[in-house]
Amino acid sequence: MREAGRNVTRLTDLLRGQSSPGALGPDAKSSIHSIAPTGLPILPSTPASSVPAINWYQRACLELQGVKRAVQAGQPWSLDEMARIASGIVASIGAHDKLVQTVLQQEAGDYLVKNAVNVAIVSVKIAEALRYEPAKLERVALAGLLHDLGMFLLPDSILYKPGTLTEEERKQMREHPQHGARLFKDVGDAYPWAGKIILQEHERWDGSGYPSQLAGSQIDEVALIIGLADVFDALMSARPNRSGGSPHRAIRTLLVEGKTVFPHHLLKALIDQLSIYPLGTAVRLNTGETGVVFQLNRQYPLRPILQISQQALSGQSSLSKTVDLRADTSLHIVEVMPLGSLSVESR
Repeated sequence: MREAGRNVTRLTDLLRGQSSPGALGPDAKSSIHSIAPTGLPILPSTPASSVPAINWYQRACLELQGVKRAVQAGQPWSLDEMARIASGIVASIGAHDKLVQTVLQQEAGDYLVKNAVNVAIVSVKIAEALRYEPAKLERVALAGLLHDLGMFLLPDSILYKPGTLTEEERKQMREHPQHGARLFKDVGDAYPWAGKIILQEHERWDGSGYPSQLAGSQIDEVALIIGLADVFDALMSARPNRSGGSPHRAIRTLLVEGKTVFPHHLLKALIDQLSIYPLGTAVRLNTGETGVVFQLNRQYPLRPILQISQQALSGQSSLSKTVDLRADTSLHIVEVMPLGSLSVESR
């Protein structure tokens, strides 16, 4: 395993998979290849094909809200339903991209709970690109759902503070991985590996993370996957002290500033799965037409499939056409439009 280097990684190099691993701050909440675990227990399997994908998102949010209340009240809680939800999320993602679209739409809600669900979904997508087997994908999903378990012990005055945290508040915030690992130890006998991932999720490839400043292959690969998904979601999501950004901007920020913080193969896996222009990104073409990305060309991340808005001849309604930028090479994207500037229903 190579340690992170200081080489400059160009966007085109990363897309081609030709560059070496390469600056984000260590705290994913405020900014922005080790061996995967083996021999881990297989989670209970729950069929997802008969349940709409959005239900898995809602079920995860509801269950996490219940866990949050139990932790805050010092009451007992169980992992059984969370494990079933993790299995359902993996099966749903394997069938279609509706859960990913839900993540990228960034709907309103308790950011702490929604972040956990978003991180689980994006982490599974990254792990898919790394060809993790289904049982291991379920472990990734469960660890993603619980990655910030320790945050539930922090006071709301810190979690939802609209202004900048004080140094003491930041210190308390950075203690949440240890809190989470201790909480998980009380309920997670069947999943002993997950406590380690919860403890390491904020560690970074270059040693700039916390709580132990681990580096390179000292960090579990699943913890790095979840850390990358966590930063990606943090860059998109509105928080009490800042506004959110578009998925496209989050991806570009990670490419520019994340080369030393996360290993190259994980950044490339994120791009392979979500593209430079993630689903739902509004763009303008060189023809002046505007559209929304509704399908990705996996081998051509700069040339997605768009739905282009067109005014009907009567001028009273709008139509849409599908444009595949891989097939029509005379067209190219010249600009990403502001978040929410277009609304074209994706299929």
